[in-house]
Amino acid sequence: MSLDGEAETSIEVTSWLTLDSFTTNESAVSMQSKRRPQDLLRAAFQRKHWAFIALVVLYVVWFDYLSMKEYYGYGYPPFDLAIFDQGMWLITHFHVPFVTVMGRNLFGDHTSFVLFLFAPFYRLFPEPQGLLFLQTFLLASPAIPIYVLARRYIRSTVIATSLVATYLLSPLLQQGNLNQFHPEAFQPLFISVAIYAAIERRNRLLVVIVVLSLLVKEDAAMLVIPLGIWVSARRDRRLGVSIVAGSVAYAALANLVLIPSILGSSSIYSSRIPFGGFGGLVSTIFHRPGQFFSYLGSQGRPFYLWQLASTVGFAFLFSPEIALVGILVVGENMISNDVYMHQILYQYSIELAPVLVLGSLYAIAHQSRLWRRNAITIVALAGAIWTCTLWGLAPFSDNTAVSQWPPNGAAAKSFAALESQIPPNAIVSAWYLFVPHLDHRTQIYLWPTPFDTGNYGLFNNNGTVLPIASKVEYLVLPVPLTTSPDTTVLAGIRKQFKLVATDSGMGLYKRVKK
Repeated sequence: MSLDGEAETSIEVTSWLTLDSFTTNESAVSMQSKRRPQDLLRAAFQRKHWAFIALVVLYVVWFDYLSMKEYYGYGYPPFDLAIFDQGMWLITHFHVPFVTVMGRNLFGDHTSFVLFLFAPFYRLFPEPQGLLFLQTFLLASPAIPIYVLARRYIRSTVIATSLVATYLLSPLLQQGNLNQFHPEAFQPLFISVAIYAAIERRNRLLVVIVVLSLLVKEDAAMLVIPLGIWVSARRDRRLGVSIVAGSVAYAALANLVLIPSILGSSSIYSSRIPFGGFGGLVSTIFHRPGQFFSYLGSQGRPFYLWQLASTVGFAFLFSPEIALVGILVVGENMISNDVYMHQILYQYSIELAPVLVLGSLYAIAHQSRLWRRNAITIVALAGAIWTCTLWGLAPFSDNTAVSQWPPNGAAAKSFAALESQIPPNAIVSAWYLFVPHLDHRTQIYLWPTPFDTGNYGLFNNNGTVLPIASKVEYLVLPVPLTTSPDTTVLAGIRKQFKLVATDSGMGLYKRVKK
């Protein structure tokens, strides 16, 4: 008897191990493709799928609720929600996507050309809320290929549903979902479908998804290259080699040509490579390995590895082949000297959530005995529940998503009223939590920019004043402003602005006409 009570005729059942060539029943696929759309829809909503559907719906509803609570409670800072919202607004209004929130071209910061594909949909929902809703749907969607593959190769609805629950409970996924908006939200779906296409030998789909995956970011090749190696070893050597070669070529193009030509300099994130850059890193590994391994043991990096594996109860270790698709991403995050990259709270780990679950699925399917399949599934789900309790954002988690103010409170309503007094095309410099609510304009600045450019451009112009400073029409700032050096900056321009409205500790300043 399997975990979901389906009778078996023997102690051992057909496992993924015996299907290592992953041959597809072409006649079954052909018959399925000939079924009418209404038949396929009816099959999708059979009672045995209701638990799976309910899990996905609950995830989407809960995280859409948390996202809106954060947004309307002024809980999202401008880095990075306002960056991508202003960038998308500029693109869809046919402006050059120079994002004044950060002072860089959107695609010079990261080569996230996948955003162009979303532009038509953004015009239908042209608000930060649209990006947040999109992110939740994107992050929930890998549940579909996980469920389909599990039912096909494990042949247990309960195990398939349990693996979907393991994915949706992942703190990697949940923390990334509430971490503003990032184009990396596309990557869990892309890599999940890519793994599905690779396993099912759907080469055309695989090529399309690989291209889309590379368009997410300049370092996306770190995720695609290991998949290409797997395809080369297990499926089609020529296709796999092509995927690896194409990924390396595009990564070189993006990092060495596109970003420098758009930004006017090398990537500002190249400094994340320790020991003085790539050459210094390689030299340290070979000539001072003790120093390198000591570095890997610092800043909580070993704990980060433990957190990653524990989200699936280490289940993938029983057959880690598919889980190794994430090995270069893990290595990149571990080696980086940016502490955010080796924490599970941020977008850098979000793409690992489906890889770890699909790796666990692969390991479970490789077990020929039912009790081992059931036991590993229970371990994976238990790991997901435990880690979600500790680090996730589910209703039962120890963590809670806290907005700056209650969304329907007096402060939030007062701030919305202040914002409504600012004309649509006015040039504004605003306090950081207001920027995502005011970024649908060609020029919006994060205070104290443009009067002091410490958080602007390439971070090499601290203390300077931009020429556009004389054109700023409105300021939105706390009253009184008490943080330094903000008070010094405001004191220097105070005579140029008049406080025209104040409420709940926030003030709206308007430039005095000469």
